Amino acid sequence: MNILLLSCGTGGGHNAAAAAVKEALEQRGHTVEWMEPYSLLGDWRGRWVTQAVNKSYIRSVQRTPHLFGVTYQLGALYEKYLYKPFGVPSPVYGANLLMRKPFARLFAETHFDAVVVTHVYPGEILAGMRNSGMDIPPVFWVSTDYDRTAYTEETHCDYYVIAHEDLTRDYTDWGIPEEKLFPLGIPVLKSFRQNLTKQQARQQLDIPEDHSFILVSGGSVGSGKLLETVTLLAGRYRVNDRVSIIAVCGHNLWLYRRLRKVFGDNVLMLGHTDRMAEYMAAADLIIAKPGGLSTTEAAVIGRPLIFISPIPGGPEKANIRFFTRHNLARYARNIGEDLLPLIDSFKDPANCDSLTAQQKAVIRADAADRIAELIESKICVEKPALNV
Repeated sequence: MNILLLSCGTGGGHNAAAAAVKEALEQRGHTVEWMEPYSLLGDWRGRWVTQAVNKSYIRSVQRTPHLFGVTYQLGALYEKYLYKPFGVPSPVYGANLLMRKPFARLFAETHFDAVVVTHVYPGEILAGMRNSGMDIPPVFWVSTDYDRTAYTEETHCDYYVIAHEDLTRDYTDWGIPEEKLFPLGIPVLKSFRQNLTKQQARQQLDIPEDHSFILVSGGSVGSGKLLETVTLLAGRYRVNDRVSIIAVCGHNLWLYRRLRKVFGDNVLMLGHTDRMAEYMAAADLIIAKPGGLSTTEAAVIGRPLIFISPIPGGPEKANIRFFTRHNLARYARNIGEDLLPLIDSFKDPANCDSLTAQQKAVIRADAADRIAELIESKICVEKPALNV
């Protein structure tokens, strides 16, 4: 099969899920073309729009997260009071109508057996094409959070891969038929499924094997209260305690430089890294912003997990609800008051074992392979109607 994979760089989760699906499909012998949708506008325009979309999101969650939360909530109100009762298309749908012609040219020039989307923007583009009477390949939606992202139902995909069966009603309540839903999980790369021991991971990273490691991560964008968190931990632990702190700043260069200036070599500071699976495996405890992909990766690795500082208004609060309800993680609502007692609770091995056992029971490590199998089964056996 020849598969078109569409994502956006508004946060690393969408691209991480796309990479996992691509890896699984290619290992099964399929051809995958992966692109950001706005690249079809041409060289300079495509680069400009792609960077504008991605950087506006990243800067807003890094610098003004509450403003981002207000914007997200306004979108949710629009969806609830205009789209759901009256069918008024969203502004996101309208903005993406301009992409119909570039995609029509792409589909005319290249045959694709299916399209996989991991972000609402390309989903809205394809919905606009269908609503205009254009024929397009079957479309598979892959969720990247433990929630229904706003305007998911407006994409009119043929199949929706969702994070867990408990979330089914979140989708059906918005008009997505249950027969279109496939609770296969959120896909992660195989590097997170290697089952490395802590010692093996530490050897590969060349870090001390006789220390305890606390990994603090702000996701790919480096958002959240990392400075406050690392300051609190550094105030408790010293090198001679044999407890080391690893701080992952993602693409937040300001945060990286700030942490470096304040803590120097007392904290192992990382920017963006392609060795996150090894660092997670090396850790005794993970403290993280609750992005859908990073939470899934940590659960697949199997480590005690504490959430901090979700992005206001968005799906990260839903990720916290899902993980805490299923006893997969803890939430430090107030870092100064809650974080250290939660860390202390994991000194009891029984608490660690209970949590990691639940992670393995609830979170499917093989989601990427199951998604590839779903695509194969639907394209090879069933040819769905192409028009809404």
